[in-house]
Amino acid sequence: MKNKLLSIFLLVSLGLVGCGKTSSSSSSSSSTTSSNSQESQAVSTTEKEKAPYIDAYVSSVSETAAIMKTGKFGGKDVDYVVSSYPVIFKMMKENTNLKVKENLGKKFGEKFSTEGFPQAALFIKTTLDSDETKKAEVESFLNTFDSNVNDLISNSATETVKALNAYSADPNIQAKKFGFAAPILKGCQNNGGNLLAFIGKDKNPNIEGFNKFAEPLKTSFTEASLSNFYPTKFTSTSETKMTELAYKVSCPSGAPAATLASFAQTSDNENEKLNLYQASEMASRFAKGEDDFIIFDSVNGLKLSKKNNNNYKLVRMVTFGNLYLISTGHDTDDTFSRDDYTIGYGEGLLPDLAFKAIYND
Repeated sequence: MKNKLLSIFLLVSLGLVGCGKTSSSSSSSSSTTSSNSQESQAVSTTEKEKAPYIDAYVSSVSETAAIMKTGKFGGKDVDYVVSSYPVIFKMMKENTNLKVKENLGKKFGEKFSTEGFPQAALFIKTTLDSDETKKAEVESFLNTFDSNVNDLISNSATETVKALNAYSADPNIQAKKFGFAAPILKGCQNNGGNLLAFIGKDKNPNIEGFNKFAEPLKTSFTEASLSNFYPTKFTSTSETKMTELAYKVSCPSGAPAATLASFAQTSDNENEKLNLYQASEMASRFAKGEDDFIIFDSVNGLKLSKKNNNNYKLVRMVTFGNLYLISTGHDTDDTFSRDDYTIGYGEGLLPDLAFKAIYND
């Protein structure tokens, strides 16, 4: 418990621990001792109430794997880890003490009367969005993207698994590229259905739907932030799909990258159009403005676009709450509280914002 040392220090410093029997003079100071004891309790309670739920962060979700595997971080026992399901699914096979304490997407929805929270989103470069000469080509890319998402929503993710295996027969190479391998993806989707919280085109919220998240996520959404191709604005009549990627696309490795598996080349090269990064590197992609499409968290993606002269617009929601609180088995009372040693990832990014909205951090 993170406040234990503070409480002991206060008790010792106030003469309430290790003093043995008191002298005759202690009687005359009993009221002072009682007052100090109450003050100590008040200070301890105040510190406890102010303590954050999350004690430390790693930069990316992939880094939570080692913590779940060992149950330790910085040499200390960890009580809880915040992570996403592909990483969790794999680590549960390696550490049988792990268990899902909370589905945070579901918990967010229960608290704010929503269906999860708008997590990963696909952004389109504003100049491409408004280029009429590219309209048919953009439609074909989005048709393929939507089809990939629908495959991922299904229990089997059949076509995505095929695409990963076509990229490489070696699961280790798949994992290096995407942050997960075909067996993990298939296992996630067969273990209860769409545990990665992918959201289809027909379920993408309108502005009124987005505005439900404005207060808890401390952000705002406007029609101007949405692409001309956003589902509530435009319905494609074309069924053409893009078989070979014609655009430069950047995405963080992890679950959202599965939507792009069908575009992956069989071998990496410096001219490859599909580029996967750590989440911490994605902000620079908005600043550079070199990509035609970017997948990033919806809230921070909109903020980064605004910071860079509105150079990108949100064209699709991708996931809606793939976030879980995992118990390592170290918490003796099995009750999540501020006293527990908890590790999160991506400080200030959407998973962190959603977590803090749930627990009023």
